[in-house]
Amino acid sequence: MTSKRVVLARVVTATITLSACGPALSTEETSSLAEGAAQAAPLEGLCHTSAYQPAGCSYGDYCQPVVGRCSVVPNPACDNFAIHGRAWDVNTSTGPVIYEATAIRFAPDLLFCGNPGLTRATFRIKAYAPTADLPTSRDGFHGRFYFVSPAGYEINATAIQNVSTTNENKHITFDVNLCVLSGATSYTAGFFFTGGSEVCVTAS
Repeated sequence: MTSKRVVLARVVTATITLSACGPALSTEETSSLAEGAAQAAPLEGLCHTSAYQPAGCSYGDYCQPVVGRCSVVPNPACDNFAIHGRAWDVNTSTGPVIYEATAIRFAPDLLFCGNPGLTRATFRIKAYAPTADLPTSRDGFHGRFYFVSPAGYEINATAIQNVSTTNENKHITFDVNLCVLSGATSYTAGFFFTGGSEVCVTAS
């Protein structure tokens, strides 16, 4: 993969009812059984919308929350990765899969960015991992999660907030912040975990 690394002075920067004979199960045992049943897809192409992603879908797919069907994760069709290059391959990779990325803020924030000429862009990222090794705090993103600029440069994203890691560290939701030059009406960012899928998302 062709990549460009730069050091920036400031990147501020997703109800099962059980019944059985025999002895009563503890709350923990019942919860474990329910989760296991929910993760297995009932039919090919269908998935459980109430389960953790990928909710019975294959690696590289995710469960569409409304229709309950498996779909491939978003394709990173932006200049960021056209220039930077891509490394993730659904057939050979095993890293975290970003299945949802949304912009939740795009507005000046002097307190956060420290400069009136900058706009704060905040993106909410949701991902799952086959292995139980997703970060549980901001420190865990160091050297693992990267922002890719529109010019194709990759930077370790560190302005992470609201980290929520669940399903035994196999699922994560978090917010990542960037401070970009004001004046533009939109900004497209690229993100990826090391060894995982890439995603593009635009704030406006």
